[in-house]
Amino acid sequence: MTKNQILPIIILLAVCLLQVFGFSKLTLLGVSPDAVIVFLVFMSVFTGQRQGMTYGFAAGFVCGVLSGNMGIVLLTRTIEGFTAGYCHVPENSHATMTQKSRMLYLAVVLASFAGNLAFSLVVNPLGEPLLYRIFVSGALACMMNLLLTVTVFRLFLRKTLSE
Repeated sequence: MTKNQILPIIILLAVCLLQVFGFSKLTLLGVSPDAVIVFLVFMSVFTGQRQGMTYGFAAGFVCGVLSGNMGIVLLTRTIEGFTAGYCHVPENSHATMTQKSRMLYLAVVLASFAGNLAFSLVVNPLGEPLLYRIFVSGALACMMNLLLTVTVFRLFLRKTLSE
């Protein structure tokens, strides 16, 4: 394990703890903001689809162990990392800051929707109709995660990514 891999793993563990014991308690119509998706999107967009899927699997494992819901969480996190990787911006690309941020925001929407779709097809804790869970809960989850991503991006990562 190299030094470049240790920091993302530590951040991953911290984000999983924050999600399971913090953000998951903040619900609106059964949907909560997802800090893990934000982390997975950043990793997938800037390191690639394979790395994003690997981090998604690791996040699913950690969050699954912490929440006691191993199977579906592992599956959805892996799908989210894989989906966000479609918006990968290579390091040697000459993308502008605006282009990078647009790809980041698109990846959040795609990953949120894909994860919510997979989760909705398996779990129905509130007994809601399938189309409601997919579209209404999915849209609400996308908006919450997009708002969280914009906040994190503007507060912490804008200067880092512009270099």
